[in-house]
Amino acid sequence: MHPNWVLLFVFGIDRGNLSGLTDYRQRYTSAKTPGCNLFALIFSPIGMKKGWKRFINDLPFPSRFLYRDEFQQEYGKPDPAVPALYIQSGKIIQELISADEMNHIDSVDILISSVSKKLQQYFSS
Repeated sequence: MHPNWVLLFVFGIDRGNLSGLTDYRQRYTSAKTPGCNLFALIFSPIGMKKGWKRFINDLPFPSRFLYRDEFQQEYGKPDPAVPALYIQSGKIIQELISADEMNHIDSVDILISSVSKKLQQYFSS
């Protein structure tokens, strides 16, 4: 694997003021409240889910988790469709899992399977 690859998981929420915790709580208390599916999938009230953390740590390259506003600022994307997964190689950024796909994933196990499948497709092409 190329040493410069980085996975970029981009949340559909902005940083600050405990917005992530608020979003997580809202997701489970009101089905009508839009939230960040990625955040809700990988975090529990006590932190990152163990299975997800193990999966990320076992990948052969690093992962970064960015809030929407961080991604906009660092990568110059004014209105990204998020949550989403990107892969970065140097200055090139490619989307691996779109916001639409991410929002239809309903468990951390399916997320792990989807990320694994997308990485396999990316590296075999």
